[in-house]
Amino acid sequence: MQSLTNRGDEPLKSRARSKRFFVWFACLFAPSLSYAQQPAAFKVKAPDLVERPAAEWFNSQPLKLADLRGQVVILHFWTFGCINCKHNDAAYKAWQTKYSDKGVTMIAVHTPEFAREHDLKRLKKSIADRGLKFPVVVDQDGKIWKSWENHWWPSIYLIDKQGFARYRWDGELNWKGAKGQAMMEKKIAQLLAEETPAPATAKR
Repeated sequence: MQSLTNRGDEPLKSRARSKRFFVWFACLFAPSLSYAQQPAAFKVKAPDLVERPAAEWFNSQPLKLADLRGQVVILHFWTFGCINCKHNDAAYKAWQTKYSDKGVTMIAVHTPEFAREHDLKRLKKSIADRGLKFPVVVDQDGKIWKSWENHWWPSIYLIDKQGFARYRWDGELNWKGAKGQAMMEKKIAQLLAEETPAPATAKR
């Protein structure tokens, strides 16, 4: 099975040193990796979200990926102190407006790095100030991050109607002429056009 973190033959995790290294590196240098970048393509069963209490969900009741079969899911990792994550907000809000009534659910996984980013009041204020209306789940202990083998802030995953993670984009979508937003929109449209799975039937 191909790792969620593989890009071609080189796994991103082979370059990882620590989560602290990656938030520093991603927020300063990783956007340059997006220049002339293409979405990473693979097919692997998407890990479901680690259960969190309702108080650790914003803009939504707790969600499970298993309950979203038949929909396309846009799942992205971010932290509110990362400027590169903030630069992707416009794309996220555009997708929420364009696709929310077309069978697409967006979920933001907030995995903090620094102490102030663990403060739920600050997170709530950031969500409101930035005008983010899609569901946000708080990943204080990084368990969702680890289950996805994620290494970058920001990273975006597209999950198909069958529950398979199919595409990933790391870094800013439109950094220095990159066409990440447009390319990922094409992938979203592709996944929407795929056949909707038949409902599971109870075994007799």
